Amino acid sequence: RKESVSMADPHLLRSAAAATASPMTFGDCVTISERQGLALATLQTRRGQEAALRQRVRQHFLVELPARPAIVRAENIAFVGLGPQTWLAMGETDVQRFSGSLKTQVSTLASVSDQSGGYVVFRIGGDAVRRTLAKGFPIDLDPRVFGVDDAASTIVSHIGVTIWRRDDTASGSPCFEISLFRSLAESFLDWFVESAAEFGSRHDNARTR
Repeated sequence: RKESVSMADPHLLRSAAAATASPMTFGDCVTISERQGLALATLQTRRGQEAALRQRVRQHFLVELPARPAIVRAENIAFVGLGPQTWLAMGETDVQRFSGSLKTQVSTLASVSDQSGGYVVFRIGGDAVRRTLAKGFPIDLDPRVFGVDDAASTIVSHIGVTIWRRDDTASGSPCFEISLFRSLAESFLDWFVESAAEFGSRHDNARTR
């Protein structure tokens, strides 16, 4: 049996936020890393403008805004359905210009708020990732229920998060992404470290995107 991480070690808990600097791996079963250089913004439809907003996004980004909790991707942008007429927009682009450019495109049809500094997105994967997440997520992440590109807003360890499933064909193991307020990232990581500890010793790897 692989050595487990002792949660009595206060140094480990204090350093949980180190995943924002370098990915963490637990044995060969679970990994977590922050998506670096990701521009984020929330998009909320103005009253009576949903149909027009959907048409504008379709014309400019060549993608349909999800009408349910799900993620859709275009060439340089992705939209995650957070709730009625509300989405999280993400782009691997110029962080400083992302929200301004999005505002220009949707003009009076939606309110756009820059969240690049306020939110964090973690990528989590590995053969034991579902067993790890099941210790705190009150939703069914079984692939027969929670398919590729499905999303859900929920609570884990008293922290509000949004989770979506990525296509795991290339990686060969389940893969999810989770967004939450950056101010709560350390608390989330403390929970994650404890939940993943049974699957092997923790290793901090070189930063990857």
